[in-house]
Amino acid sequence: MNGLVENYKSNKIAKIPLKEITEHFKGKAVSKLGDGGNISVINLSDMDDTGIDYVHLKKIDCDEKSVSRYLLQEGDVLIASKGTVKKIAVFAEQDEPVIASANITVLRPTSDISGGYIRLFLASDLGQALLDETNTGKNVMNLNTQKIISIEIPKIPAIRQAYLIQGYAQGLKDYKRKLARAKQEWQRIRSEVEKNLF
Repeated sequence: MNGLVENYKSNKIAKIPLKEITEHFKGKAVSKLGDGGNISVINLSDMDDTGIDYVHLKKIDCDEKSVSRYLLQEGDVLIASKGTVKKIAVFAEQDEPVIASANITVLRPTSDISGGYIRLFLASDLGQALLDETNTGKNVMNLNTQKIISIEIPKIPAIRQAYLIQGYAQGLKDYKRKLARAKQEWQRIRSEVEKNLF
């Protein structure tokens, strides 16, 4: 067992298993993804460490009632349960209905522990080590849902969760702004160099 995990498990702080504070379900297996349709689908490629790329989501055309149990809600935590890279994101409400693909496990908070806090914890070094323990795959990652929901997370007051989430959101906003500026500057330099190649 990872030393970080061992120390955490032996620590006497108040903890609660995810299964006691969330509902969980797997995303839906879909085919015929395209640019047209009435339901957007989040795939693993739409998730990264800064969140979900809602702009480029593929769509399917189907009766909303037939996918009603898969429809995502504000604050749902999406965990890449298959693939090669661990990814975790929190869903933000969109104008159109959205579902997750079958390679994603969805945790829906049902108590005063927020999705944002669950995401922060699972994305931390400790959270990543705990997720590693749920992996039953050999070459390709395959996180076991029952093991995921058995992970215990620290039980902290809602106000402290909100403070942590706000700090993270502000930092992420600054990071994205600086990244955009750096990309613009890099593009300018490349254009300048290309202009003077001959």
